[in-house]
Amino acid sequence: MEFSLLNAVRNHPQSAYAEKDVYADYIGDALVAEEMGFVRSWYGEHHFRECQWTGSPIQVCTAVAARTEKLRVGTAVALLPFHDPIRIAEDVAVCDILSGGRFEFGIGPGSQFEEFRSFGVDPKEMNGRMWESIDWIRQAFAADGEFSHEGRYYDIPNMTFTTKPVQDPLPIWSSSMGPLNAKRSAERGFNFIGPGNFGYDAALAAAGRNPADHQIASMQVLHVSDSADQAWDEAGAGIEYFVNFYNLRKNLDGSQQGNPPITQEMLRSGNAGFWRASVGTPEDVIAGLAPIAAGHLGRVTEIACAFRHAGMRNDVVRKSMKMFHEHVMPALQEMATSSR
Repeated sequence: MEFSLLNAVRNHPQSAYAEKDVYADYIGDALVAEEMGFVRSWYGEHHFRECQWTGSPIQVCTAVAARTEKLRVGTAVALLPFHDPIRIAEDVAVCDILSGGRFEFGIGPGSQFEEFRSFGVDPKEMNGRMWESIDWIRQAFAADGEFSHEGRYYDIPNMTFTTKPVQDPLPIWSSSMGPLNAKRSAERGFNFIGPGNFGYDAALAAAGRNPADHQIASMQVLHVSDSADQAWDEAGAGIEYFVNFYNLRKNLDGSQQGNPPITQEMLRSGNAGFWRASVGTPEDVIAGLAPIAAGHLGRVTEIACAFRHAGMRNDVVRKSMKMFHEHVMPALQEMATSSR
């Protein structure tokens, strides 16, 4: 069982501070994570939202890689329908070069109506654009000499792609859920990053691949403190905002979903439906993550830990990371080892 850092680089709209300091705080978390033995630091992408969620995760990956030596960096996830495939392929290659081969390319189709509207992309094309884009990017990385592409969404004739990643092949992770997207991810041999396994091992096996050859990272929202009350006081507002960022989003046609807001009380009592957060003492967080570590929810090779929630102070975040490293991580590793 490995552990990574999961980052949504952004402000809390009700307690925003200078963006240069926001980015510095997240980069500082990665330096601490490397010292604690975390293997990766993931950075998400969104655009034009009031929380100022970063739209440039590859640039953040490059900045983190410049400050670290062993920590791998990656996008969780890059929203391919909003990018020109040539441009993002070059950005990925350069980040991998500058990091000395430590970049991991996580991809997804997008989820926010406002982003599709602003980029002028039809949401009905989200999956088609993502798969055509990543297939072209992989071809560009592998091609020796000139090649051409004529597709449904992109025509790229007479291309010679000369800036190649250090890693061959470059690790690619998909976050696309649903049977068809899982099938396509498995056929390509991608790793998977999402809330859990979601049957991805079955998709890999159906594609004729050995699941043991592929990684699955489970994204988890958590916070560790001296008591449950203190933990929720410290992280509750940020977690509530994060959950409702998705829970209250519009449908992709622009209509309202009509979901009621998720409150801290609902999350704390376990009455928030799909939404979960492991918050409290080390024992509370161990209990919350135990089903994942023990394999009860399907095979998982990595827990991607979201420690910093919008609006939290550095001392609170770093204390949570320290307590997780000292108390939670060893317990979960023992569970994972015992379940093999």
